[in-house]
Amino acid sequence: MMTLRTARNKKLATTRIGKHILKMRLFPWLRTKSGYVWLASMAISKSNRQLNDWTTLKKNRRVRLLNLSMTGKFGPKTQAIAIRQVRDWMKEIPIGDSISLRCESCLPEKQFKIWKKWFLKNESNEWEINDELKCFFYFREA
Repeated sequence: MMTLRTARNKKLATTRIGKHILKMRLFPWLRTKSGYVWLASMAISKSNRQLNDWTTLKKNRRVRLLNLSMTGKFGPKTQAIAIRQVRDWMKEIPIGDSISLRCESCLPEKQFKIWKKWFLKNESNEWEINDELKCFFYFREA
């Protein structure tokens, strides 16, 4: 007898902004008793190889350099595109799962301050903001 099982495959979205490539990923990160916590993250670079290494979580020089950089001169535009993509992913994840956005850039305090201002002004009250961990949580209920 077959059982119905929810597929939780990682999701990727790629966008071009000028000469740069913006890549966003969402993958199951932690298992909880009600479902999974999905981790959403984004990176921007001119090199497709560098972004692919970042996507597959390789530990090499290209990924280290990408982790040390911010979004550059396309900062606000890339953040807005990423948030729109996360809104789409909010509808796709199974009921009982949650999404986590962590501030892991080279300047996490600055990134958290900017995102917090954005979330309080533009996003719904469904997002929970954690000042201690510098992250944002969304839980999908039935």
